[in-house]
Amino acid sequence: MTNILRVQNVSFVRGGRRILDGISWQVSQGQHWCVLGPNGCGKTSLINLITGYEPATEGVVQIGEETFGNSDWREVRQCVGLVTNTLTTFMEASEPVLHVIASGRDAKLNLWQAPSAKLKKQALGLLEAAGCLYLKKSLWGVLSQGEKQKVLICRALMASFDVLILDEPCAGLDPVAREHFLSWMSEISTWPESPSLVMVTHHVEDILPCISHVFLLRDGRVLLQGEKKNVLTSGALSTVYGAPVKLSQKAGRYSLHVMP
Repeated sequence: MTNILRVQNVSFVRGGRRILDGISWQVSQGQHWCVLGPNGCGKTSLINLITGYEPATEGVVQIGEETFGNSDWREVRQCVGLVTNTLTTFMEASEPVLHVIASGRDAKLNLWQAPSAKLKKQALGLLEAAGCLYLKKSLWGVLSQGEKQKVLICRALMASFDVLILDEPCAGLDPVAREHFLSWMSEISTWPESPSLVMVTHHVEDILPCISHVFLLRDGRVLLQGEKKNVLTSGALSTVYGAPVKLSQKAGRYSLHVMP
C-alpha cells in the first residue's frame, strides 16, 4: 500500500520539556485512523508537526515523497487538510460562508476578493452534500458551532488532500449535532475520492465504524497502534487513561465506563 504520511523516530522538545518522544507512525492510502489519548498526551503537538506549524526536534516527517526540511512546507501542507477549532479564531465574523469554503482551495483565510464563479459552484456543491445549502448566503459570525464544523470540513474538501486531519471535531457540539456530524463523516469515508481520515480525540464515542486503525498516545509516547480490532481493548485503554475502564461496543460504536 502507498504511504501518504510517515513519521519516523520523531521527538519534540519545547522549553526543556520532551512533549513527544520517539514517535513512529505511518498512514497508508485507504486507511482511516483515530489518534486517541488523554488531555496533555501530545496529540495536538503531533498534528502541528505533521502540518508544518511546528518543527520536529528530532526525526523525519514525510508527506508522500516530500520530507519536512527538504521541501517547501507551505506547498506540502496543501496535501494535508486540517479541521480544528483553532481556525475559528482567525475567521472574520463578516466573512461570507461561501468565501470561507472557497478559501480552502489555496489554504488561505479571509479572502480579500470574491472567489470565482467556478469556486463558488464547487463550494455550493459541498454545502449541499453537507446538508447545509441553507447557509449559502450566511456570514461566518452567525453560525452555530455545529454549522462551523461542517463549513470547515467543506473548506478542507475544496482541495484534493491525501489525508484529512480532524482535531477534536465534536468538541462543543450537543449530542444531536454530534451524531449528525459523525454521520456525515461516515458518508465522506465512502466517497471514491475520499482522503484518508485521521480523527484526533480523547473520546471513544467519536470512533466511527469506518475507522480502520487506532493510534494510542500516552505521555508523548506510542502505547499501541494498528488495526482497530487489535488495539481498542479495555486493557489498552485502562493503560492509556491510567485508570481501570471497560470498553463496550454496540452496532460498531463504542462507549467507555470507568470502573469503581
